[in-house]
Amino acid sequence: MLYCYRLFDRHIFSSHELKLLHRVTHDIEPGHRDVLLEWSSDPVLPEGPLCAGRENWGIFVLRAAEGVWAVLPRTGFVVWVPKCGTRLTVHPDVNQLAVHETMALPCRDVVNSLVTGLLSRLPSMWGDVPLHAALLKTPEGYVLLAGMSGIGKSTLGQLLARRHGWILLDDDACVASITGGELKVIPMGGMTRLRADAANRMQLSGPLLSGYADGKVMVQVEQSALCLPEWRPVVALFHLSRNNEHSTNHSSNSYISRLDTVNAVTQAATTAIGLDRESFQWRTNRFHVAAQFGKIANFLLRYDQSQTPEAVTDDIENIYAEIH
Repeated sequence: MLYCYRLFDRHIFSSHELKLLHRVTHDIEPGHRDVLLEWSSDPVLPEGPLCAGRENWGIFVLRAAEGVWAVLPRTGFVVWVPKCGTRLTVHPDVNQLAVHETMALPCRDVVNSLVTGLLSRLPSMWGDVPLHAALLKTPEGYVLLAGMSGIGKSTLGQLLARRHGWILLDDDACVASITGGELKVIPMGGMTRLRADAANRMQLSGPLLSGYADGKVMVQVEQSALCLPEWRPVVALFHLSRNNEHSTNHSSNSYISRLDTVNAVTQAATTAIGLDRESFQWRTNRFHVAAQFGKIANFLLRYDQSQTPEAVTDDIENIYAEIH
């Protein structure tokens, strides 16, 4: 039996459930654009130069002649990704066989790691540019919240949806491409994940996900967010970061600054993620996508622990209203 899920503007088929993706009903075989995820019991030894990630991250990638090895540390598995990026095979990792025999430390479920660590970056093998950003829909178009893991994309995205009526399409990843000279952004289609404390604060509930040190739950999203959205222009990009200095100014949105074109392009480039960061194709595509993002409104948002997420989202909405 093959389970079928939406993955960006394609489908992914797998004999194992991928619970962090939205499942879809199907009566067709995988097409040439669709992704087939196969599971093998044959251990392999991944080899090659490091081309993305770090060995102490949730994923690191080794380049091979005909594709890449995506290693998922602490899960015991490695994934072969050919250059086409559509026929993936999961193997036990020879270097991590001990993980299969004993779990001395809790680790993130391998399927969750596949979705968040690998599949979110997979479009880089298709010639597109994956982005580590939440994607929301407003009446005027799409707004992105970009930033590293744990910066608050999910919490702020949920609050913008619940307090200001925006629609949260994905809280962690989307993909950008240029079609007909226009910037096109598509959400990954993953389930929304929130830190347990943030979910409790918003009175949201869902199944607890294993392997997250800060505790995360999977929450339901609006039905309208489950369908592949229609094309809309991208109208704003907010780059999220933490300010280590404690701020005493709570009555102003001065911690949000608009970026000029040069800094907007530079900052947008840092949002891009991929499976082979040394690839000439990926670097070229990233440059062109970042240049397109530089043409829209970009803001740097540097906030600290003294500011509540509710106050931050109110300021985001106010600044957005000023430009529209």
